[in-house]
Amino acid sequence: MASTTASKSKTALGAVVAIALGIAVVAGVGVELHAHSYLNAPTETATINGTITAPDGKSYPHAFITDGLYADPIDSKAHGACATCDGGHPTWPSYGPFTHFVLPAHAYVTVTMHVYDGGEKLNSPYFANVVGTVGGTMNVDGKDVASLAPDGVQHTFTIHGLPTETQDPLFVNIPMPKTGDGGQDQAGSPLPKGHVVTFSFITGGKGNYVWNCEYPCGDTTYQGFGAVMGSQGYMSGKVTVL
Repeated sequence: MASTTASKSKTALGAVVAIALGIAVVAGVGVELHAHSYLNAPTETATINGTITAPDGKSYPHAFITDGLYADPIDSKAHGACATCDGGHPTWPSYGPFTHFVLPAHAYVTVTMHVYDGGEKLNSPYFANVVGTVGGTMNVDGKDVASLAPDGVQHTFTIHGLPTETQDPLFVNIPMPKTGDGGQDQAGSPLPKGHVVTFSFITGGKGNYVWNCEYPCGDTTYQGFGAVMGSQGYMSGKVTVL
C-alpha cells in the first residue's frame, strides 16, 4: 500500500511539474515577443460595422479583420517584393499581408483567414482544438468545427499574453486546416485550393498581446520551432487592443 501511495504521489508531482513547465514556456514566449517593437510590421486596423448580440446577451460593436496564410512569403505580401531582404527567406511560409492587428476593446471581433499551406502533425494535440472563440468553434468552408485531427493542421493562429493587474487575459487558438496538395513554395505559382476559416472572439479592455503559430513548421532545431518560427512577421506577430 505504501508503495502504491508513493507511486501515485510521484505521478501527481510529475503532472504538476509538466503543467508548470508548459506555463513557463508560454510565458517565456510572451515575454520574448513583447520585447520586440514590431515597428515595421504591416498593420490592419479592424473595421467596425454595426453591433451584434453575443451569447452572453450583451451587445458589442462588431469588428472585422481579414488576413491570409501562404507557403511562400512573397505570396503573403507581408514582406514586399524581396523576401530575402532584412533577413527574410524565400521559401518560408508566412501569414500576410498583415502581421499586426489593431482591435477595439470590448468588441465582438470576426476574423476571416484565407489559408493555402500544407501540414503534417502537431507536437501537442492540444493546439488542434479551437479555444477562446464565441461558441467554441470556427467555421471552415461553411462548416462549424471545434477541432481538427492533429495531423490535419497546417499552422495555428494562437493569441496570448501575460495577464497583469492592468491587462485583461486573452487567449485564442485556431488550428488552420491543411490543403490537400501541400501548398506552393514557389512565388508566382498558382495557389492550391485553400480554405476559408472564420472565427469570432470578444476582446476585453486595452492591452498588448502576441500571436504565434504552434505548429512545428521551422527547421529541426528546438523540436521544429527554429528558423521561421523564431522570425518576426512570418509565424508571429502582435495584437493591440485599444
